[in-house]
Amino acid sequence: MTRSPKTTRRDFLKSASITSAVFGAPVAQLTAEETRRASDNKGRPRNIIFMVSDGMNHGALSLAHHHHARVHAKDTHWTRLYREHPVVRCLAETFSANSLVTDSAAAASAWGGGHRVENGRLNIGPDGQAYAPLQTKLKQARILTGLVSTATITHATPAGFAVNVDSRGKEDEIARQYAERGVSVLLGGGTKFFNDDLRETFRKNGYDVFNARGELQAAASLAPRPVLGTFADGYLPYSIDWAGDESLQKKVPTLTEMAQFAVDRLSALPNDGWFLMVEGARIDHCGHANDAAGSIHEQLAFDDAVGVMLEYVSGRDDTLLIITTDHGCGGLQLNGISGKAGQPMAPGIYGGTNQSFDHLRDFRMSLEAMNNKAGGLSGPPLRDFLKVQTGIELTDAELKTAQGLKSHDLARVFAGYHGVSWTSGNHTGDLVEFCAFGPGSHLFPAFVKNDDVHRLLLQVYGIA
Repeated sequence: MTRSPKTTRRDFLKSASITSAVFGAPVAQLTAEETRRASDNKGRPRNIIFMVSDGMNHGALSLAHHHHARVHAKDTHWTRLYREHPVVRCLAETFSANSLVTDSAAAASAWGGGHRVENGRLNIGPDGQAYAPLQTKLKQARILTGLVSTATITHATPAGFAVNVDSRGKEDEIARQYAERGVSVLLGGGTKFFNDDLRETFRKNGYDVFNARGELQAAASLAPRPVLGTFADGYLPYSIDWAGDESLQKKVPTLTEMAQFAVDRLSALPNDGWFLMVEGARIDHCGHANDAAGSIHEQLAFDDAVGVMLEYVSGRDDTLLIITTDHGCGGLQLNGISGKAGQPMAPGIYGGTNQSFDHLRDFRMSLEAMNNKAGGLSGPPLRDFLKVQTGIELTDAELKTAQGLKSHDLARVFAGYHGVSWTSGNHTGDLVEFCAFGPGSHLFPAFVKNDDVHRLLLQVYGIA
């Protein structure tokens, strides 16, 4: 591999000036320590934090940035990383072995196993050969692995770093392989895939095992042991729904809390380094459902975790932070709207866009939750319910479209008010965002293929 040239302070400041022109704010001056780290990024880290905003295209990143700026008058942590730190930024190709549009299993296998496999498979090649995942290779070097996700912890993305399975749907088998292979930290949903016998196996293997937010918080003060924490039978709830439900808040930790716990626990265990994957999984699910408000809240919850991880690495010289996505989903974009919300769009005249987009700040629950809570409503009661949950009062024609409370129908109705539209409910073939900050970041080129990342991670650790 040809290494990327060393980034000089002048090169970085030139790049930052361009970034400032795009984002419309003055460039933050590098501190002496940041200048030193910009020139010392050839160092070898002990630890890597690999953060995945699953299903995020540039539209999802943009919407969260716009919303946060308008509602809270702040940049996102991800934007601030680009603005204020000497980050290496890449464009990533996401193909699978058999498609220009990947699924999460093949994408995670490219990262975790170093080979592009067919969609639906986890580190299993076309002839049934098993590719050794990152967990196996790192364990041989006494480097620990942690996996955190807001999906089931046995879902495709975390599984791609640790297992070999011919179908991503075999989540019971994935759970069994986690125990067999000794993944040190497992936090997310998916209680139903860890039966009583398997949970007892984890305990016998020296794990703390728990399933509630309070147990996670209390465990922070306990002697360090490997940990299995599952906080929902299936996926963890959408962030927008969690925020409005005290019972969920008592049961389910945030992604930020899980990520912070994982870092602390991995650091406390005996090791020669560690690797932590942190996945905001439900951005992808919002893409499939065409849920604009849900997507924004999921992306901002992920960004909260980015902020905590960035704070951790910024005070150290032994940890590399990577932030990326495996593929786009849904193709969402904020579109220009002319005049008042709901009026036809006139080319080049978008005076109503800001006010329309601001409708999203009034959404109180996901489209999925609306369907679950109002499935039996129709007519005026349904109109009233939707107005309370979104701030939008639908016309009779719109109410008729929304009647079945199917997410894509709701998305189409609401798009006329907030301006966010979708190309489909499927994954997309976008080139996606990939960035690295800290020691070892110089190894990542400006354009990277997903199956190259595995080799680069091993090279960062010095075990290639």
